[in-house]
Amino acid sequence: MFEDPSNWYIVGGLAIGGLFGLVAKHYRFCLVATVSNVSLIRDYRYALAFAVTLLVAITGTQLLEILNIVDISEASYRNARLDWLGVIVGGFMFGVGATLAGGDAARVVILAGSGSKAGLLTVFFFAIMAAVAQFGILEGTRVYSMMNSSINLPGEDAGIAMLLGTPKLIVLVVVDGLLLAFLVSQWKRHADIKLLIAGAVLGLTVIAAWYTTGVLAVDEFSEGQSPSAMTISGPMSRIGYLFVAGQYPGFSFSIAFMLGILIISFVTAIITKKFEFTPIRGSALKVGFGASLMGIGGTLGYGCNIGQGYSGISTLSVESLLAVIAIIIGIHVTTKRLEKTL
Repeated sequence: MFEDPSNWYIVGGLAIGGLFGLVAKHYRFCLVATVSNVSLIRDYRYALAFAVTLLVAITGTQLLEILNIVDISEASYRNARLDWLGVIVGGFMFGVGATLAGGDAARVVILAGSGSKAGLLTVFFFAIMAAVAQFGILEGTRVYSMMNSSINLPGEDAGIAMLLGTPKLIVLVVVDGLLLAFLVSQWKRHADIKLLIAGAVLGLTVIAAWYTTGVLAVDEFSEGQSPSAMTISGPMSRIGYLFVAGQYPGFSFSIAFMLGILIISFVTAIITKKFEFTPIRGSALKVGFGASLMGIGGTLGYGCNIGQGYSGISTLSVESLLAVIAIIIGIHVTTKRLEKTL
């Protein structure tokens, strides 16, 4: 289709981001709301939808690897050098920050595209502080921590299967079995078919991202191209770098993905006549502080709830598993804390 396969990074990223944003906006997907609903009112509807997302994303991604369609083991999430401290601390910080800011990484981009002042403020501070942590004054601290807390996992692969010494297919069956067991246990009381279908579509976007970057965008004459997928904290740091230093470190699939979410949110808001610069509810200071934690935490933890929670976890990476657990704990703890102050 394209003379230059790298064009798939742009077209694929925009298309996949647009689809992701359309579904996430319409059905109000947000990891903060998902965890908070379970923590506060024992509502598992979005948790079940998230489980379906993981089920589809993990199954599809693992089959791409098992069938040798995409070399998922080359993805950054499967790097054998595990910065366990950065992943845990960064993930927890991101979870705390997202709760204070009022939405996860994708949700705040969607809100910004719809004109929400809180969303715009969050995106601004998220981007600035991600750039500060990645390229600025916090870079030295981040690198020092990484160098002193990282461990080398056996087999040059951070995959759960490699760590356990178990065939990938067996690990996939076990993980899928656990997700299905959770779905069955909560099905009668909390299943919402529309949300489950929407969750499945989000899972398909993860598979599409791996296929786009691992097959369609690959130039057979270039070496060292590793597949990547969806993330938002990475693009945020690069956009923040543009604000801070006036320099743009280059385009990528993930930047196109984030722009796809932003554009579709803006377009749908205009079409439905719902675009409005809505005021910030509550404290702008709390939103800005939360967004700053999101930027720093997403960088320290090598990804946000989209990068680690969708893309990374689909690779069955130990790093991503730790990050997702830390993010969820951060959201849960902060939700409970905020509940006590009301």
